[in-house]
Amino acid sequence: MSETVRSGLPDGALLSKAIKAARARRRLTTSEVARRMNLPTRTYERFEAGETRLNMDYLHRFARALDCDPHAVLFAVLIGSPAFAARAADNRFGSILMIGLRYLDAALGDRLADLEVRTLVSAVTAMTDRLVAQGGPDDPAGRWLREGLEALDAGRPGPGRR
Repeated sequence: MSETVRSGLPDGALLSKAIKAARARRRLTTSEVARRMNLPTRTYERFEAGETRLNMDYLHRFARALDCDPHAVLFAVLIGSPAFAARAADNRFGSILMIGLRYLDAALGDRLADLEVRTLVSAVTAMTDRLVAQGGPDDPAGRWLREGLEALDAGRPGPGRR
């Protein structure tokens, strides 16, 4: 849990760590990413180091260059968890949340302002609790897969078979 605490890092440092985590997940060098973003390597290095203000154009170009989730990179900074950028790079969780918020805003319009805090917290808590439970040891799909893999391994001949 401690890695999700901001620990006093400025936004630029958090952005830098998030970008580096996403890049490391793809096993790319800075020059490869710079080339994919059509930027000089030094410009990309300043962006990755968090030396410049957040540039949304660069953020989206970075996400396209790595085929990762730009919203996850941004959320990584906002929630103080640089690792979130890499964790959600492939499943697009940040973008899924943004799409849901956009849909909710469009569907409710001004009625969004009338929702009570308790209702919003209950809805978000229900969603997060369900997602956490699915990733836990009691997840039926995970248990099924784990037991199935164990059964496959048990039926496989050991080393040295003839």
